[in-house]
Amino acid sequence: MLMTGIMLACATTLIATAALCYFARPICEKLDLMDVPDARKRHGRPTPLLGGLALVLAALPVAAMTALTFAEGAMLSTLLIIIMTTAAMALLGLGDDRHSLTARNRLFLSFIVFGFAAMIEPSLTVRVLSFAFPAYELGLGTHWLAILFTVICAVGLCNAVNMADGKNGLVIGLCIGWLSILSVRAPAEILPTIIIIQSCLVILFVFNLFGRIFLGDGGSYGFATIIALLTIFIYNSPSPGRVHAISADEIVVLFAVPVFDSFRLTFARMMRGQSPMTADRDHLHHHFLDKMGWPGGLVVYLIVALTPAAIWILWA
Repeated sequence: MLMTGIMLACATTLIATAALCYFARPICEKLDLMDVPDARKRHGRPTPLLGGLALVLAALPVAAMTALTFAEGAMLSTLLIIIMTTAAMALLGLGDDRHSLTARNRLFLSFIVFGFAAMIEPSLTVRVLSFAFPAYELGLGTHWLAILFTVICAVGLCNAVNMADGKNGLVIGLCIGWLSILSVRAPAEILPTIIIIQSCLVILFVFNLFGRIFLGDGGSYGFATIIALLTIFIYNSPSPGRVHAISADEIVVLFAVPVFDSFRLTFARMMRGQSPMTADRDHLHHHFLDKMGWPGGLVVYLIVALTPAAIWILWA
């Protein structure tokens, strides 16, 4: 029964996402969600910013129905909070796609959304940092310090992913890779949610590679949010022989490339007296593009970003 339900959910998500992608242009023109080329954006024509809509309209409703059908008790509550938080962040990103919110407003609202989720759901709060190599634990002290640390990490990942979204296939490829790696350690109860999100991402990846649709801030914020929340939940879940299903250092390696690249860019821009949110062509993927072209640069970027964590987590 469960397997049949998951297969039906995946098929529904695939079909709904494909339909949205196929009709992306009239839908996004109607909603004023088009990315128009300019001096910095070098694509050939206005392109639909469909990622957030696909997540909110195709994947999350199916994930919610699947949770309501098969999950129970605390797990159901946790999954619904993850889904609602993801929807809120995707809608925030869609608002930015349409109205170009200021960086300050985006950060403020992101802190509110993640803070609310961390306050009402203990399994989405990091209270102890547990490292595997070397083996030690670091407590975060008070409840409010744990919430603040959790929110900073989640918001940081969302902004790092958003900053990395500069070439077709890059962020979607990262998200597919991250979810695939996380599924190795994930509790069985959240695997249906992971598979449903993956189904949406696969269709988006195909259309994005051909330049038919872009993720937009709605997509990058939304997918980064659900990956951040699922990572925290997996971290707080025990597994055979482990207090935490995934260690803090494994998580660092998993997200290292886009996160550290965002740190580097932020520092470099501030040293030049610029806003950390200033657009430029100094991202790691830009350097790969200049040296290897595209999609060669895409393949190398994904290998560099995903292979160390995949080897470590599978080996461990």
